[in-house]
Amino acid sequence: MEVEEEILENGGSVNVFEGESKFRNVVCGPVRWLKMLALELHWTFLFGVVSIYGINQGFGNSLGKVATEYYMKDVQKVQPSQYQSLFTVTKIPWIIKPLWGILTDVVPIYGSHRGPYFIIAGVLGVVSFLFLSVQSNLNLYLALFWMTISSTGTAIADVTIDACIAYNSNEHPSLAPDMQTFSNSSSSIGALIGSFMSGILLHLVGSKGVFGLLAFPFAFVIVVGILFKKPKKVNQITFTDAMNAMKSTMERSEVWRPSVFLCISFALCLDIHEGLCSVFGHSRRSLLCVWTFTKVFSVGNLWLAVLVRNVMRLLPLCFLLLVPEGNPKTFTLLNERTGNVEMTNRETVVKEERNMLLESGTSPSDRS
Repeated sequence: MEVEEEILENGGSVNVFEGESKFRNVVCGPVRWLKMLALELHWTFLFGVVSIYGINQGFGNSLGKVATEYYMKDVQKVQPSQYQSLFTVTKIPWIIKPLWGILTDVVPIYGSHRGPYFIIAGVLGVVSFLFLSVQSNLNLYLALFWMTISSTGTAIADVTIDACIAYNSNEHPSLAPDMQTFSNSSSSIGALIGSFMSGILLHLVGSKGVFGLLAFPFAFVIVVGILFKKPKKVNQITFTDAMNAMKSTMERSEVWRPSVFLCISFALCLDIHEGLCSVFGHSRRSLLCVWTFTKVFSVGNLWLAVLVRNVMRLLPLCFLLLVPEGNPKTFTLLNERTGNVEMTNRETVVKEERNMLLESGTSPSDRS
């Protein structure tokens, strides 16, 4: 006998089978959860999240960061302090990430705001990593240029999938926490796999061989752009509307105060990652050391995703970050017609969705 509990926070149904063991419910629970997300959001969206967050960013960034550090140390003969200064240049595409977001919202390509940008991001990454892998005796600054191009492709893919998640959060506001959990879990699991394989691949094919392998995660991004299906429509949001919406959002105290807190925290945290790479490079057990100092960050991210899903969502933001408390039952929506930012009550949206389903003769449990 199947008992369905309607959960307001999840907006779906959790299937609990009477007579089943707790172990089987624990094992089958994630499978049912993924099936529910696939039915509600379509499998192409889940494939895009796994490809970009899990394969491209999680696996690719974890493997690429170690390969880049050893490439700079062994091939380019760069000291850790100099590499840290040069590596900052590759972060410029991420610093201007809001501009990529505005570009994808305002400038359509062949009537689409998402798919073509995935393809562009994938092509940039594939070309840059193939060039780094094939070209020998590459100049330091030319290598830095291609690394910046690959970082640009990753940033464009990241902001585009973020826009897709935001769109689905507006369409299915009750599934927003599930989408965030799925995204963080995909990224953490991909990073864990990349951390485990980084030392082995560096030992087998070297840093330049790893660069060639990193072209495959960007090939998945191209596939996402090809498979991405979204109705084409004329976007009425202008660049000015998008800038005004961003300005009005950042003027809210519950937005800019946590942002300032996080920026200061990240800026004041010392990073000894590059120094560890230099020390481990002279160790006889470099393979074990590479695995050791990269897996820690991935395990922490995966544990954080579990905490956010099960524990931290029960605590107010003011308790976690010591910032002024906002209304946890409201969230911000961007009106695509006017470009204005609107505050919407989450429970009101969920009730409206259920009323529409009841009027159409469909029960909420039929959707999953």
